[in-house]
Amino acid sequence: MKTGLLDINSLIRRVDAFPTLPTIYYRLIEIMDNPRSTVMDVSEIISSDQSSAAKVLKAANSPIYGFYGRIESISQAISYIGFDEVKNLVIAMTIIDFFNKHFENRNFNPVKFWQHSIGVGIMSRLIGQYLNASGLEVYFLAGIMHDIGKLLFHSTIPDEYSSIIKYAVENEIHIRDAELKFLGLTHDVAGEILAEKWSFPQSIKCAIRYHSNGISNNKHREIVAATHVSNIAVNMYGYGYSDSGLLPSPNKAVWNILDLPNNFFSNFNKQMTDSYIDSSNLLLRQND
Repeated sequence: MKTGLLDINSLIRRVDAFPTLPTIYYRLIEIMDNPRSTVMDVSEIISSDQSSAAKVLKAANSPIYGFYGRIESISQAISYIGFDEVKNLVIAMTIIDFFNKHFENRNFNPVKFWQHSIGVGIMSRLIGQYLNASGLEVYFLAGIMHDIGKLLFHSTIPDEYSSIIKYAVENEIHIRDAELKFLGLTHDVAGEILAEKWSFPQSIKCAIRYHSNGISNNKHREIVAATHVSNIAVNMYGYGYSDSGLLPSPNKAVWNILDLPNNFFSNFNKQMTDSYIDSSNLLLRQND
């Protein structure tokens, strides 16, 4: 396999040619960035998109929330399960659905990939809850989106990237090292470029770019640190598969940022497992 298959300029050209997300995604991102947004704003946007509205109603009436057919409108869903949770659901389902519809790679298992990403999102949110952080939906979405650079590689250079993953696993090296060897850049950088095209919030762009190292010297450092730790923890839990090659060790500096107790993961094990099962069933079976 040749080295140097990509550089920043060729990657940017590929990203420029990449499809855009559905309009509803960008409208919801604007809502997330506007502190004056109301429940009615979100309800009107979701209700205007028949597919998204149907998915939200299905989700709101699923076992994860326990209302079983009692929620009949988007405004009811927002009232019952929360403003942020509904936005969170639509954005996550929109991006998962987008990739599942637009791209097919015989060497790539999207279910395993999204199971891992959902696990990272749930664990990140649990860490955010422990930290009493505001905007917990951002912690969840950062976890869901942290590896979209891998999706970009799987979509644009599928055969080459499958060979890179195989090389990393067989030689027991980190996937980022294999990416650098053969591509000249990592999925972290690729993900940040795609996130920029799709107008992701700065907090999520930072988590994508720095999740491997866990350190970002800006106001989003706790989200970045939570995504870093969650990514490693979920690999250890065995939830899904993230093409990891060699499992990385957590950056010790991250522990100083989060200050998690030694028993954090054992204390939250049942909550993590239950939430993972429910969320995976919800987000990965949205078209049933």
